[in-house]
Amino acid sequence: MTNKRRSSSNSGSNAAKLLPPHTSRWQPAQSSHQQSAKRQSAVGKEAVGNQETESRKPKAESQLRNRLCFFLFVFCLSCTLPESPITQPKPEVSIPPVPEKKTIGILWSNREREPSLIVGITYIKTLGRAGQGVAEFQRPLGLAIDEENRIYVADAGNNRVQVIDDTGGFIAEFGGRGWQRGEFDHPTDIALSFQRSYRHLYVADTGNNRVQYCNFIDQIFYVLTETVDDTPLDQPEGIGIGRNGEVYVVDTRNHRWIEFNVAGVPVVAHGSFGSGTEQLWNPTDLAVDTQGNIYIIDAGNHLIKKYDFSGNPISTWGGEGDKLGQLREPKCIALDGWNYLYVTDSGNRRIQIFAPNGKSITEFSTPTLLEPAGIAVSKTGRVYVSDAEANDIKVFQVFRIRLTHLIKYLL
Repeated sequence: MTNKRRSSSNSGSNAAKLLPPHTSRWQPAQSSHQQSAKRQSAVGKEAVGNQETESRKPKAESQLRNRLCFFLFVFCLSCTLPESPITQPKPEVSIPPVPEKKTIGILWSNREREPSLIVGITYIKTLGRAGQGVAEFQRPLGLAIDEENRIYVADAGNNRVQVIDDTGGFIAEFGGRGWQRGEFDHPTDIALSFQRSYRHLYVADTGNNRVQYCNFIDQIFYVLTETVDDTPLDQPEGIGIGRNGEVYVVDTRNHRWIEFNVAGVPVVAHGSFGSGTEQLWNPTDLAVDTQGNIYIIDAGNHLIKKYDFSGNPISTWGGEGDKLGQLREPKCIALDGWNYLYVTDSGNRRIQIFAPNGKSITEFSTPTLLEPAGIAVSKTGRVYVSDAEANDIKVFQVFRIRLTHLIKYLL
């Protein structure tokens, strides 16, 4: 029923419309008692109808509210929330295997990570042994780790590159002694590039005075270069990959390092023989951090030299000795997720860790480590060190604590 009052001008027509079809519009006159009874009956029915209508209202309103809440919930789930300022570290997740011809997922930026302290380093195990078979090595040198934690080893004495898993299991090998493309003579370093649409492997083919590279699709090797600035390469020993896919090569016997763009074209060469700020003496390796800074192992001078992305010198540290922070015949360098530098201090049979500003953090070793050479650090803090004299790979684990957790603990 409706509670709205109808106007007198149209009450008649509306009453006619509301009559049932079989009811005549004109009825015989009725007594006042009958009319009163009918009015009371009509009022009672109207009251009952109003009560039923009122009893349905809460249910209808409840159903409406439930539907509205459900709609809002679904709508919120479908929306993309704006990113808030990062105050906590991103969760470290393992990168899944990457199919061919697909791009690599970018790791969390070092600038997005919460600072953490190294609280301990322990020796875990040894991978491989001396020999010429699978998962055996003769003077292993440079190391690299891919996104699936596979370890690439420059097996210099066997003139090949071997690929093993993190348990030491053999996966693949390629190369062999020679001077043709895809053949090597005492390869000393390896680098992996994930910056382009194809993954690339670079090998410092030291004995052949060149750098070779291939992609993992066709696995055909090409020569990156043999001459820069009309000067042939002379026993290049180190390779590094820049933040945008640039390739950096340490031209050891020419006492310089060379930058190549992503197309493999040499851009600039830095260095000359000597002990000055911009001079080098038999450099052996380099690494590039997320800011584009370049760290060079100046082995002949027992130093580490830091340059900015343009090649301008920033700082130098080290010096010959066996104290913490000093070096003796350093070989290779690697960076972890926080841009800490891991240096194989070969003459002192140890590995040293430095902050990006050159501050000495700590050192570690094990009694069976005879000649640390190549080094690589995984996302999980595993440190792989090739032992050129023992012909195996030593594995260490770094333990860290976040600063916020330390502060909460101290408070």
